[in-house]
Amino acid sequence: MNFIKNYYKSIFAALFYGITSALGIQLLLQPAKLYTAGVTGAAQLIVNLLNEFAHTSTPVYFWYALLNLPLVILAWFKLGKKFTILSLISIVSASVFISIIPMHPVTNDPLLSSVFGGILSGAGIGLCFRYGFSTGGTDIIALIVQRSTGRTVGQVSFAVNAVIITIAGFVFGWELALYTIISIYITNMVIDKMYIQQQKITVTVYTHKIDEISQELLKSLNRGLTLDYHLKGAYSGEEIGSITMVLTKYQLFFAKKIILKVDPQAFINIQPTMSIAGKFNDN
Repeated sequence: MNFIKNYYKSIFAALFYGITSALGIQLLLQPAKLYTAGVTGAAQLIVNLLNEFAHTSTPVYFWYALLNLPLVILAWFKLGKKFTILSLISIVSASVFISIIPMHPVTNDPLLSSVFGGILSGAGIGLCFRYGFSTGGTDIIALIVQRSTGRTVGQVSFAVNAVIITIAGFVFGWELALYTIISIYITNMVIDKMYIQQQKITVTVYTHKIDEISQELLKSLNRGLTLDYHLKGAYSGEEIGSITMVLTKYQLFFAKKIILKVDPQAFINIQPTMSIAGKFNDN
């Protein structure tokens, strides 16, 4: 009960994602053989391939849940319990609503299906990101890969989506594959608009534990830091240090977790970064 009380907004976001993703898939994308991004798109593709070549009809929610199962287990050990529980709620929510909502096309126009299917998918995902958890699938893979190798989430997601689009193009025709690209692009655009409009953010941390926090950040994030030891609080008169870094929006989740674990009293200022110059991965 305490978990529900403390994270009711996040749980609402997970349920909202389940409804919007189910509406987008069942009413727009799946009837037109168009795909959304990541594991959900992979589940759609498996269903369509089995139907095309094995003449077997299987539900999207079954493959969506099955593909996410090992990823949830991996997230539990790599990304933390809170993140995993909320992500699991979003996965279960989507699976349930996809199973409840019947597949029924609301339009025969593939362009309308790709645009509004992308909007519905992106709205739910973006809201989940805003509350600090994912919708499972490639988000989990990308966050783990980024944390360990420094590769961007976009690179990982692009690789997965490229495979889905390529297979769909060869099997079902390149016109549908092109409409799928439109759907995925709009999904990502809506996510960015709902979560944070800039891909990069500048984070400044004010803390009495500057060395401890900076060491933990350097171990976990593939980003450089700028340290300032000579600051003074005007109200308290105490000396305080600051840490400044430029992160991707996905790395912010890990950075905040590390900072507040070392110093729960730290003050974190997050600002949008319009553009950067230089080699970002090794700054």
